Amino acid sequence: MSDLSAILSFPPDDVAKLTPKKYDDAINRYLQRIEKLPNTAWVRPVDKKNLLEMLNPEVNSIPYMVSLAAQIKAAGKDWTKREVLLNYAVIFLATFDPVQVRYVGATWLTVLDWTLDTIPQASSYDLSIIASAMLRLDPTAGTFTSTHLRFLRICLEGGVPSFALPILDKNIYAMPTTPPKFMADEFLCDDLELSNIFITPKSGFMLKIQPQYVLEYYLSGAHIYLGLHDYARARLFLEYVLLHPTIQHSISALQVEAYKKWVLVGLLAEGKPYPLPRTHDNAVMKGVRDVAKPYDALADSLVKRNLSKYRAEMDVGTQIWHEDGNLRLVKEAESALLRFRVMDLQKTFAALPISRVAAHVGYPSDTTLQWVTEMIRQRHLRASITPHGNGDAGEAVLRFHHSTTSSSAPGDGDLAAQTQRIEALVAHVRDTDRRLQLTKEYVEYTKRQKRSSPDAADMADQMDLTWENNGAGMMGSAGGVVGIDDDDGDEDIMGGF
Repeated sequence: MSDLSAILSFPPDDVAKLTPKKYDDAINRYLQRIEKLPNTAWVRPVDKKNLLEMLNPEVNSIPYMVSLAAQIKAAGKDWTKREVLLNYAVIFLATFDPVQVRYVGATWLTVLDWTLDTIPQASSYDLSIIASAMLRLDPTAGTFTSTHLRFLRICLEGGVPSFALPILDKNIYAMPTTPPKFMADEFLCDDLELSNIFITPKSGFMLKIQPQYVLEYYLSGAHIYLGLHDYARARLFLEYVLLHPTIQHSISALQVEAYKKWVLVGLLAEGKPYPLPRTHDNAVMKGVRDVAKPYDALADSLVKRNLSKYRAEMDVGTQIWHEDGNLRLVKEAESALLRFRVMDLQKTFAALPISRVAAHVGYPSDTTLQWVTEMIRQRHLRASITPHGNGDAGEAVLRFHHSTTSSSAPGDGDLAAQTQRIEALVAHVRDTDRRLQLTKEYVEYTKRQKRSSPDAADMADQMDLTWENNGAGMMGSAGGVVGIDDDDGDEDIMGGF
């Protein structure tokens, strides 16, 4: 068999009729066959054409990717060749067969990483193809990999954080873990619902993950959402950082930074710090708050709506806010304080003249009228302004509108979206429970429970893993589920890496 015949021998013509087992056997035999080919088979022209021109990346994903990786290595630093190969890489990443590449994760990562490094050097800084490729491989992007963080870093370095949003908007449900040896293997070509089945430490789709990578990913993601004023999503990402497991109650500098932003986000969104997550580690949080005392003092001034004290705290700590990179947020919180002072008026008044509002916030009537009008336009304030006949800004009347139940009730579309999120979450929770019960730590725990109380029911049997759609009011969100490996003891339970 010639080299080209071997390269084109997969997939077979009847690939659609193959069972998962037969497909798995066929692709593994194919991989063994092409491993024996010399490296020149992937880089030399065929009939004076580049081999890549003779392959369809959607059908011949494996040979296309192997040839591309070999030509990338051969091109070295020759920019002319690299530019040509970049076009081939973009075509491949947009069209590859995600099932085929599950079998050659290391080669896929080589091509993706090279493309991620090369695009910023090109004239265009369009990183959307990277997010598209990650979602093509794993539509949920729910298993954390080293590429998640690396992609996010390059987006931030290039000043194009919006390209990272398709990945950031997906919740992380699992960390790559090695399945227990006695767990039944699943074919990589199966219709797998969960990506952590084929993205594992040995799959080649990722480099080794350190615990700090997870913290950095969520903290960087929170920065992006803060820039977009998506405070709900920023709060969620910061919460993941604050709740990240630690060893012996030690605190991380990233957790301290997350707490500082946690305070400021609460001030911007609600006019008060968010309450601490209920499951936080008291010892860790005490250490974090001891380091971040200036932020708590700042928050206290804003909660009391004391503008002069807030400005004094802000001026005294200017160097702190600047060094922490939070000066812009602190200044935004000053504007938020004025906004919340106006919003607090509706607790007492149904309507009042702009002159009274101006006296309350300490600004001229004309400025106050413009400012309140902008608040209404941006939907920070549910109100309307009735101008006075003589055109005097101070005589205009601000009328507050009270929210009605019908206007705030979620629509059918919202309920359907909530239901879909809950169903996705339940699938991942069930998978986590199943994998947890197969770890040696859980087995040993069960044995100890039975020895201490032979009649005690198995904790797993007491868990209700069923879910029914009971309608409105059910919300679910999933975050960084930390996996458990079966090699090491307590540290793996804490970190899952």
